[in-house]
Amino acid sequence: MCQCHYCHRWFRGPQSVKAHLRRCPIYLKSKDGSARMTSPNTPSRAPPLTSSKGTPVPTPPATPSDVVAHLVAQMTAQLAGPDEAMRLKQKRQALLTGLCTTLVDWYHPLEGVVTPEMAVEAKIALLNELGTVAIEVMPQAELTLRGTAIRNRICAPYLRRQQEVVTRQNERQQQDALRRQQESGLRARHAIRKSALLELGITRALQSASSRGFPHRAFVVVEWEVRARLEAWLVGDETESQVEETIAAAIDRPLLEWEARIEQFQGAERQRVLDKCLTVALPIVEAAMPRVKDIVVTYICETLGMPTPPPSPAREASASSTNEAAPESPEAPTPRPVRRRREDPASPPTDRGEVSATEVAPAASSEKWTATS
Repeated sequence: MCQCHYCHRWFRGPQSVKAHLRRCPIYLKSKDGSARMTSPNTPSRAPPLTSSKGTPVPTPPATPSDVVAHLVAQMTAQLAGPDEAMRLKQKRQALLTGLCTTLVDWYHPLEGVVTPEMAVEAKIALLNELGTVAIEVMPQAELTLRGTAIRNRICAPYLRRQQEVVTRQNERQQQDALRRQQESGLRARHAIRKSALLELGITRALQSASSRGFPHRAFVVVEWEVRARLEAWLVGDETESQVEETIAAAIDRPLLEWEARIEQFQGAERQRVLDKCLTVALPIVEAAMPRVKDIVVTYICETLGMPTPPPSPAREASASSTNEAAPESPEAPTPRPVRRRREDPASPPTDRGEVSATEVAPAASSEKWTATS
């Protein structure tokens, strides 16, 4: 190991020290300063001497520093030819390229992603900061450490911003998840309350239908209509007053419609029964009307003491038809014989017309009783 006497850096060997002197800033500054200090006091030199063969004779140096610089320059020129300078340049380029590839292209941080913008900026920083340093004589560990520090300094703001974005996204996702959880719980509570309100409205509707005397077959349709209305109108977050108004509005209209339908049906049923009764009773009334009329007229005449009018032709026709039809039926009852009233020899003689009237009166009363029953 050899040390530079100007910058006190250690190198692998004397050749590395000599190559370093060509770029050592302290050595170059001291050389320029010594040259400026000695130039005013140096007398003008004579033209270079030539030997007998015509070759120029080297001029002897004027000061000790010039002697040392001249010797170092001669040694450097002898040791480092044009191939050596190119080799050193290629070595520096290869080291910088390897650093960019290893420290930037292969860099995968635990949190965040290396974007193309970050990679370009880190490589530029490595080239600018390590391009002025003798990296060819620097140990690999030191070179890697310096490159890592440069890369981390450049990438730190980008990674910090990415971490902030990820943190905000995580917070937003947590808030969204919490909001969805709250909304799902609220919807579940609303659904439970809506089901309870539906059952309450249906119970009230069935009670109202039962109190109004609806038939049991109408309960199913009323329940279906009320349930459909409450399903469409209720949400589950209504207040008590809103619930009462909604249930009343959902119940009243179907009940009124069904009440009107039932009344219409009952009216039509009564009309149908009445029409049937009239259809059956009208021929009976028409057939019994002449007999009833004669019975009524006879009763009125007897009550008022008026002579009984003769029977109407319709009654005689019906009586004759009855008398004609009576012998034909073998099961018809035999008419009772008419009992004649015996005449008392002591009683005054009565007219035949009065006797017939008195005999007809009981018959008329019996016929009236039969018709009435």
